[in-house]
Amino acid sequence: MANLQENRFVGPVLKNGEIGDAVLEAIYEDNEGRKIEVEEHASYVRVKVERVCVIRFNTVSNMLGRDVSRADIESNMPSLEGFIRVDSDQMRFLATADAE
Repeated sequence: MANLQENRFVGPVLKNGEIGDAVLEAIYEDNEGRKIEVEEHASYVRVKVERVCVIRFNTVSNMLGRDVSRADIESNMPSLEGFIRVDSDQMRFLATADAE
């Protein structure tokens, strides 16, 4: 039987604003072919990507036209769903702790 955790949705909760908008655009670009759902609320959006959500810092920087750091993204991300892995060039949200 398949692990139900493997099929869950993962991703960030983003504050509305310039960086949040750029991260959302980057998620669509960096996760092409994956099912993406967005729940819009008054002050934030909840992004849900099936199984794995990738955010590449270069993609976000390209969307904004300026350099964006990990700290810039994290300060606009009050919450998340899944297990997070952060590297020098990207962050990934995973459905299971052992996923790659």
